[in-house]
Amino acid sequence: MWLTLSLLSALFLGLNEVAKKSALNSNAVIPVLAVSIWISALLFLPLQISSMAAPAWIRESAFYIPPVSAEAHWGIVLKAVIVLGSWIFGFFATKHLPLTISASIKATRPAFVVLGAVLIFGERLDATRWTGVAVVLGALAALSRLDKRDGRDDRESPRRKTLWLWFLIASTLLGAASALWDKFLIARYDRLAVQAYTCYYQSLMMIAIVMTMWYPSRKRSTPFRWRWSIFLTAVLLTAADFLYFYALSDPQALLSVVSTIRRSGVVVTFVAGALMFRERQIGTKAALLAVVLGGVALLYFG
Repeated sequence: MWLTLSLLSALFLGLNEVAKKSALNSNAVIPVLAVSIWISALLFLPLQISSMAAPAWIRESAFYIPPVSAEAHWGIVLKAVIVLGSWIFGFFATKHLPLTISASIKATRPAFVVLGAVLIFGERLDATRWTGVAVVLGALAALSRLDKRDGRDDRESPRRKTLWLWFLIASTLLGAASALWDKFLIARYDRLAVQAYTCYYQSLMMIAIVMTMWYPSRKRSTPFRWRWSIFLTAVLLTAADFLYFYALSDPQALLSVVSTIRRSGVVVTFVAGALMFRERQIGTKAALLAVVLGGVALLYFG
């Protein structure tokens, strides 16, 4: 069951990347992120209110949000900070980088999750998985060296173009850290409570970020435009995370496998980047994506 949930989460995550790219095209990054998070929080409010009333039907369903301890809230706040950092870096990178590049680099996250599991949880890797880590990191290095003019604004300086790659790498590393922290939280607290309260805390944080990072300079920067793809981004990500946490709550679920399968949604994103956004160097990127997925497969079967 948890494998099926992971595959469905991968599908929604891949579609989310496509919607996100559309939402960010010629749009202000910070308010797009803020509105998508606020929409996600609004999606949880009916469940939160129903759970507080605690009728029998919701207590027995997968949509019950139970109260959690103060200790749990501190852990969820930390998760909210990590994930929000990952999203801020990731949204800026997604806007400025070709979708085929950003999707491929994000597919390397399972490698960092495995490395984190070794360093933090003391897990051991066999030769096959170490080979997979090396293959994925090698493909990441090759992707970072592709023509910087591909799908980007040629008016930007080379240093500026390289900055977005570093943003994407930072987003990937923080995402891996979040996955490792998820393993700790889900083993101790209710999965839906973790997801819902993370969203609430992020909503509050985004108010401060919008007021400091975007609102004062809004007239001198890219204007914010409402698009329905912003709403779609929020819905798809909420659904993907719901399935992800549901899968991870299974006692038999393996974080390394769930994370690996979840990132396979890169295939959906890659195809969309090639067909919808007419990006270049598709053959080269497809070959590197195949290397990435080959490394991920070594991690999976190892």
